Amino acid sequence: MKTKILIPRSMNFKRAGAEVTRLLSIVRILALACLLVAAQVNYAVSGSTAYVASSPGASGAIVIASTYNGYPVTSIGHDAFNGTGLTSVTIPNSVTSIGASAFELCTGLTNVIIGNSVTNIEGFLFWGCSSLASVTIGNSVTSIGHGAFQLCPSLTGVTIPNSVTSIGDQAFDATGLTNVTIPNSVISIGSYGFYGCPSLTNVTIGNSVTSIGSYVFYRCTSLTTVIFGNSVTSIGFSAFLDCTSLTRVTIPNSVTSIGGQAFYNCTSLTNLSVAAANPVYSSLDGVLFNKAQTTLIIFPPGRGGSYVIPDSVTSFGSPAFSGCTSLTRVTIPNSITNIGVSAFSGCTSLTNVTIPNSVFGIGNGAFSNCTSLTRVTIPNSVTSIGYEAFMRCTNLTNFTSLGNAPQLIFHPSNSFSGYWFVNVGAGAKAYYYCGTTGWGTNYGGLPTVMLCPPGMAPGSAGVKPGGFGFTLTSLTNQTIVVEASTNLVNWQPICTNPPPGTSTNFVDPEWVNHPRRFYRARSD
Repeated sequence: MKTKILIPRSMNFKRAGAEVTRLLSIVRILALACLLVAAQVNYAVSGSTAYVASSPGASGAIVIASTYNGYPVTSIGHDAFNGTGLTSVTIPNSVTSIGASAFELCTGLTNVIIGNSVTNIEGFLFWGCSSLASVTIGNSVTSIGHGAFQLCPSLTGVTIPNSVTSIGDQAFDATGLTNVTIPNSVISIGSYGFYGCPSLTNVTIGNSVTSIGSYVFYRCTSLTTVIFGNSVTSIGFSAFLDCTSLTRVTIPNSVTSIGGQAFYNCTSLTNLSVAAANPVYSSLDGVLFNKAQTTLIIFPPGRGGSYVIPDSVTSFGSPAFSGCTSLTRVTIPNSITNIGVSAFSGCTSLTNVTIPNSVFGIGNGAFSNCTSLTRVTIPNSVTSIGYEAFMRCTNLTNFTSLGNAPQLIFHPSNSFSGYWFVNVGAGAKAYYYCGTTGWGTNYGGLPTVMLCPPGMAPGSAGVKPGGFGFTLTSLTNQTIVVEASTNLVNWQPICTNPPPGTSTNFVDPEWVNHPRRFYRARSD
C-alpha cells in the first residue's frame, strides 16, 4: 500500500515528524484490520475452483469474495460458519452451492443476500438464526431444504422466487412470518413447512402446488385466510391443526384427498365450502360431506348450538365432530349404524346426544372428554363399546342401557382395562332393565343398578278428585316422565316423578280441555 503524506508549509519540521509518525501508525492499524477481516473467511482451492472452508473465527459483516488467488469461489462448505458471530452476509453470483448447516446457530446474523447462481438452499442452512430478519433469495434457487429457516423467529417476511419448485419439511418452522405467497412454480410443500408460525395471518398457495403435507400450517394461531391454488389435489393429515383464528375455508375443484384432523381444533372455523365442480367433496350449510352426502366428513369446529345430521348420511368420519367445543346437542338419524373412533371427542359443551336404534357399535374414545355430558342412553341395538369411549366425561353420572350389556372392547396395550368410564362424575352408575342379560354388579368400573319399566296398577285408571289419573308402579331408582298427546304423534311432558319411591299417583287436571287424551310414561 502506498501512502502520500502532505506537510503544510506552516508546520515546523518537529511537529511534521510527529504527524507523520501518527499517520503511519493509523495506516498500520488499518492494514492490520484489513488483514484481520480477510482472515475471518477461510478459502481453499479444489481443482479449478475455490471454496469457503470452515471459518470458526468469522464475525461481523462479511462479503464472500468472488475469486481467491485467481480461482472463482463457487461454493460454501458444510458448517462453514456454524455458530459464529456473523451479523450479515453477502454471497456473490459466483457461488453456486452452499453446504448444509453453513450458517446454523449464527444467532447474531440479521441480514443475508444470496446471489443469483445458488440453486439450492440446503437443509438447516439458517437453523436457529434467531436474529435473522432479512433474506434475499437469488432467482436460481429451485428448492428450499429441510429446516432451512427453522427457529428464525425474527424473520417476518421472505420473498420466494418463481424458480423454487419445492419447499422442504419444516423449512420455515417457528419463524416470525406474517404473510406468505407461494409462487406458481412451487409443486410441493413438505410436512411441517410453516409449523408454529404464530404471526402468520394470510397464505396464498400458487397454482402449481399439488400437495400440502402433514402439519404444514400446524399451530399457525393467527392464520385467518388461506387461498388454495387450483392444482392442489391433497391436503395432508392435520395440515391446519390448531389454526385457531381460521374462520372460513373454500376447497377448490382439484382437491380429492383431505387427511384426518386436517382442521382439528380450528376453533373459529364455522364454514367449510366446496367448489361445485369438485368430484369428491360437497358442502351443505357449511358442513363437509362426500359428493353424495352419505358421509359427513368434517363438522366445522367453531360451529355452536345443536345440529341434526341429515337423513341421507349413513356414516360420519371418525373425528367428524371431534373438538367441536361449542356444539351442545346432536341428533343422529336412523341411517347411522356405527359411531366411529373419537367421533365426538373433546366436545366440551355437548349436553345431549340422541343415539338411534340403528347404531350397533360405539367406537374407541367416541365421547371422551365430553365434560358437559351428564347422562347417556344406549339403545338395545348397541352390541359393543370401545375402550376410552366415555373417559374424562367428568359430569357423566347416568349411563343407561335399554338392552343386553354391550361388549366392552379392551385397550390393545392393556388386556385388563379399557378405561371406558375413567374420570367420570362422582357417584356415576350404569343402569339396566330387568329382563336383559350380561349385567353383573359392575360394568366397566361403574356399579350397576337394575330398573324395571314403569307400569300402571290394575284398575287404577279413572276419574279422580282433580282430574283423570292412574297409579304408576315399578319406579325404583329412576325418574319417570309422563307425556300426553292428542294424536299419538306429538307428545308433551306433563309430569315428572323423581325417585325415591316405588309408585306414584298421577292426576291430569287438563284432561277435560281435550276431546281425547293419550298418556305414556318413560324413564328419564
